[in-house]
Amino acid sequence: MSRKPFAIIWVGVALLAAVINGQGPLEVRAAASTAVTGWRQMVSPSGSQLWVAPTNSLTSADIERAEARKMPNGDSAVAVVLTADGAKKMEALAAARTNEPIAMLLDGKLIWAPIVRGSIGKEALLTGGPGGLTPGEIQRLLASFKAR
Repeated sequence: MSRKPFAIIWVGVALLAAVINGQGPLEVRAAASTAVTGWRQMVSPSGSQLWVAPTNSLTSADIERAEARKMPNGDSAVAVVLTADGAKKMEALAAARTNEPIAMLLDGKLIWAPIVRGSIGKEALLTGGPGGLTPGEIQRLLASFKAR
């Protein structure tokens, strides 16, 4: 028996297990508060309607490392350090989306849509907005970074 079919089956099983276990990658995409042709309409955690670009600007593969953090107000967050390539992608996305939202999707679900207010460099803090990220979201985020 050839090893090639086995390897393909193994990759398929691993991907299916990741989907079943909710360990899909983080996806960062451009977003808009008004309709954009070809973009998917989604509801943000705050209940507002957003249109999300069909392509990723960044993924978990662009994260060099990440760790859970507590904000001074007690909310939970995730601190991330981007790869060099990821930092370039984030810089370009932030420049293109100034005063516009970007969508952060986890397992295909919109978890946060912050408004870009300035440049974003190699390090970022994912706060999840008011109330912070839930413990489940933090664990899923950290798992998605490790799975890359």
